[in-house]
Amino acid sequence: MLPNETTNSELMGGTTHRANTVRAASTIVLLSGIWLFVSPWVYGVYTHANAWNSWIVGAILFIFGCIRVARPGYSVVLSWCNTVLGIWTFFSPWIYGYSSDSGRLINSLCIGVIVFVLSIASAAMAARMKPVPLSHA
Repeated sequence: MLPNETTNSELMGGTTHRANTVRAASTIVLLSGIWLFVSPWVYGVYTHANAWNSWIVGAILFIFGCIRVARPGYSVVLSWCNTVLGIWTFFSPWIYGYSSDSGRLINSLCIGVIVFVLSIASAAMAARMKPVPLSHA
């Protein structure tokens, strides 16, 4: 075998490693979605109209994260959607006018950066994977 040749087992190992990396990143994104969803109650602002932003974006992050964990090679577009949601979360304190609340500001900034970075990493890693078709019984 030549030095640049790879075996099927090496290719599958690389794909498995990439899939595990996508799953790990997506798990953190879905956990961030859970936290974002719960945060209006934690910060005591669940009666404010802008709490809906956290509930909706948090739920979408959770759903997209679950799909990415289950099917990492087939749902790359959801990572790019999560990237946009990360940007949205980062800027939402200024959009909804709660940037003076330092706890919520820091929360939105941290969640936005985490989701943005991990979604890009997940999308980039998944783009290099060759999806393996599901076997049907």
